[in-house]
Amino acid sequence: MVSSHGIVNAFFLFAVALVAASQAQHAANADSFMSGACKIVAGSSSGVISVTFCMDALGSDSRSLSASYYSDLAIIAIDLLTSNTTSTKAKIDNILKDDGNGLKPGDATTVCFQSCQAAYASVLQGQLGIFYNVQAGRFPEAMSALEKAANMVEECEKGFGKSNVKSLLTTENHDSFELAKLGALLLNEEH
Repeated sequence: MVSSHGIVNAFFLFAVALVAASQAQHAANADSFMSGACKIVAGSSSGVISVTFCMDALGSDSRSLSASYYSDLAIIAIDLLTSNTTSTKAKIDNILKDDGNGLKPGDATTVCFQSCQAAYASVLQGQLGIFYNVQAGRFPEAMSALEKAANMVEECEKGFGKSNVKSLLTTENHDSFELAKLGALLLNEEH
């Protein structure tokens, strides 16, 4: 004779297995959407964005698992850009205020950092407008602002090269550039 306790336990285990399978299927579908989106964006980016960068960046945020539209993924890219821009601006601010690093007013390195400081401040200032434009479905305006942000950080990096000084921001500039481009490309697919 089977006890009612055994039946309840069996039913409970079956329910847990069913929920786990459903969650795994949802995660696989979400990952499949993100993977497909990254492949499309990488293919349309003329080599600017790689599938790996797209997957790594978007996959670093758990919201990517519930994304079902390109604009959902674009919001993640915009948030990552905001985070990267905030930390880069803080790094520049610290470099410029640190008297012990040998920077002198007017020297090429100082001028480059000041130019980058202004660029990153401008990018940060535009982030909220970009977010609201996406939320309101004004994708062309958001894409334009993201392209402008990408151009600003690209010019920041180029400034070091033009001045023949070593950039301490190469990684940050590269990531900001790619995140801005990624956001714009994702919105272009939604548009």
